[in-house]
Amino acid sequence: MIVDMHIHTTLGSDDSIINPDKLVEVAKARGLDGVCITEHGNKRPEGIAELAKRHNFLVFAGIEASTELGDILIFGLDSYPRQIHRAVEIRQFVVQAGGVMIAAHPFRSDFPKVWDNPWSRQRKVLTIEEACCRPLFQLVEAMEVVNGWATEEDLNFARQVSTRLGIAGTGGSDAHTVPEIGRCITIFDNHIETEEELIAAIKSQRYWAEDHRPEGQKGPLPL
Repeated sequence: MIVDMHIHTTLGSDDSIINPDKLVEVAKARGLDGVCITEHGNKRPEGIAELAKRHNFLVFAGIEASTELGDILIFGLDSYPRQIHRAVEIRQFVVQAGGVMIAAHPFRSDFPKVWDNPWSRQRKVLTIEEACCRPLFQLVEAMEVVNGWATEEDLNFARQVSTRLGIAGTGGSDAHTVPEIGRCITIFDNHIETEEELIAAIKSQRYWAEDHRPEGQKGPLPL
């Protein structure tokens, strides 16, 4: 099963220009078996079941939560209180709902891009040992080791941390524009049809991430 686990659309992300119906059309054309719409905020988008039925295609709804420990992809939870931003508190709602949490692009701020302010690239170099001690990784079932906006250095580091901690790594394009869809993916061993099966598959750790971006295109595509 080939799934793009991290996509934003106009359903709930103001910074995305991807129409949900166009998303499914493109995902099919690019050989994906399913997509996860993970809008920013504290609740998952509505209308996902109808979208999936309309196109006869697997579409899962998730949340990309912003916390003090970093962004987290959540599956299996409808919503949590808007005023909550501490990851450990959000975790309580996720566990109660039987959901899962995935650390999204966990080292994005540690590996500034070439277009960032030059001063931001003079930070202290993060070590694998320091990264492994971050509290975030004690709260999640998986971590994103392939992200469509990440540099090669960032991804190599994420894979090393994933291996060291024994936490499975997922892949997602983090798409906000149509050309980005399916550039980074997660490949599951098991066939998935329902959200419950997706959650079970994430917990099983029987999957791997792949980066399908062409050489020289490691980062977001222009609008």
